[in-house]
Amino acid sequence: MKMDAQKTTTNVNATAPPRRLLLPVDATAPSRRGVRHALRRAQAGEAIEVCLLHVGETVRQWEVLRFRTPQEIARFQSERAQVFLDEAARPLRAAGIASRAVFVEGDVVPSILDQAEQLACAEIVLPAPAARWRKLLSTDVVREVIARSARSRSLSVVTVDEDGAPAP
Repeated sequence: MKMDAQKTTTNVNATAPPRRLLLPVDATAPSRRGVRHALRRAQAGEAIEVCLLHVGETVRQWEVLRFRTPQEIARFQSERAQVFLDEAARPLRAAGIASRAVFVEGDVVPSILDQAEQLACAEIVLPAPAARWRKLLSTDVVREVIARSARSRSLSVVTVDEDGAPAP
């Protein structure tokens, strides 16, 4: 009788939809912590899908805008994003984890939250805040994403350490 109960549980888990994770990535090593987190969860037997996101901040510096056309800037950001997204997707593909890559241009925090909603992600996975981080995954960005996501009941933010384990 106990074996039947285990079979039922296994079948229910096998048919449960995968949990969709949003992993923002950039050029920094800390942004890859989310990939390690996804790998850990998949190795533990959890059904997951991953949405990799790179946000290209809107260029507003006159020094750049004076010498580059909007098309040149967009092309550069798109090419750079593709490199980051491909690099982050490689270990996921090797582990057989379904993933998709998304590049958007805009302000970082609202873009992360908007994409999490549009892509129907259950969680945003970010590196635990540390004072030395800058740009996309800076301490302020991570804390701001956490603060703004607290208003959403359907979305949670998971911060992870260097090994991809949930941070306290």
